[in-house]
Amino acid sequence: MTESTAASPPREHALDLYRSAAVMIVVVGHWLLSVMTYRDGTFGRDNPLVLMPWTQWITWFFQVVPVFFAVAGYASAVSWGRVPADAGTAARQEWIRRRVARVLGPTGVYAFFVLIVIGVLMALGISRTVLELGGWAVAMHLWFLAVYLMVVALTPLAVAAHRRWGLAAPVTLGACLIVVDAVGIATDHPEIRMANYFFCWAAIYQLGIAWHDGLLRRRTLLSMAVVAALALPALVTWGPYPIAMIGVPGDRVENSAPPSAALLALALVQIGVLFAIVPVLNRILARGVWPKVLAIANENVMALYLWHMLPVIVVTLVGYPTGLLPQPPLGSGAWWLARLEWELVLAVVAAGLLTLLAWQRRSVAAPIPTVAVPIPRAIAEGLLYTGTAACALALAVLSANGFAPGGRLPLLAATLFLAGTALVAVRPRAGDREWIS
Repeated sequence: MTESTAASPPREHALDLYRSAAVMIVVVGHWLLSVMTYRDGTFGRDNPLVLMPWTQWITWFFQVVPVFFAVAGYASAVSWGRVPADAGTAARQEWIRRRVARVLGPTGVYAFFVLIVIGVLMALGISRTVLELGGWAVAMHLWFLAVYLMVVALTPLAVAAHRRWGLAAPVTLGACLIVVDAVGIATDHPEIRMANYFFCWAAIYQLGIAWHDGLLRRRTLLSMAVVAALALPALVTWGPYPIAMIGVPGDRVENSAPPSAALLALALVQIGVLFAIVPVLNRILARGVWPKVLAIANENVMALYLWHMLPVIVVTLVGYPTGLLPQPPLGSGAWWLARLEWELVLAVVAAGLLTLLAWQRRSVAAPIPTVAVPIPRAIAEGLLYTGTAACALALAVLSANGFAPGGRLPLLAATLFLAGTALVAVRPRAGDREWIS
């Protein structure tokens, strides 16, 4: 097998910053909106987006998941470009398997830990209501990984679509999203909009691939951002879309679950502006300690995202019943100061947790091991895609229902995830020489 002749592009330090910063902003947003309560011996949760509707505007600054997916598209295009041009099917399968395995390993450790804790708490007789609330809090962010698995598994198709159609690929996906939105909102079948989980995130992922290939130049990016910035206020003012860029109970239409045209417009603004200034940021971030800082941040970003809601549970259980954390009236000046204290305490606990996880990196951050089995490549490929889909579905179910739906263990979702992981782990024994990307 000959080596790939494609030269590796220079390190995009700005995209490293965007990746880690996007996750940290999402984490801070989740913490800010996790308004846990303890009244009359009972734990509960307030939703400031409902009780203080003006705070829905803040979600425009915390909904930065699109930036992560655009960067992921770029990173996948770079990695896929390292696959030798004459590589066989087995090598290309192995690329997908390794990318998926890197997600399933840490995710499986996290899910196993949470399930063990839930099981112990059930044995101790903890209230089902409390278990359900806590189980939802530590699972609600897993939808992100379900979507990420989907777009990563479809990378070969995404790259092929880019090579054949260029920018027409993300434009077509965006147009499909708008059509699905129109049909789903105008009819009595809103479930149709579930298709936009694919159309929206695939379109954004495709933009990252296009940027890698140089099709999104500065003028195009800024023009895209300007048009989207003009469309977004119109969509939430005169259109059917709410202001909040995350789900708010009571809204007929949501912008994130499933994604909407308004969320796509926000994504285009973010991507247009941030990717346009990449050359400037690269020059700044290439100097001093920045490369080392960004490398450390990106090494820990997966662990931060997976485990960041666990400190919420720990601090809630310790801080509120003991009176260590105040509970002033919602929306008051004292309440906002308490929110700041809450964020700082969670940051300290999360830093300690990340230190522990880094110490045990070999155990908690390793990809799932694979097993060589004497099966045809076609069957191995089918198992790979089936397993990835099963894991994505399991994570979506856990995100929607939590780790303790009705105060019980999510046996069906856990079994589905375990079975999917086992399928992904199977690789054909004979094949092209392995390579590492």
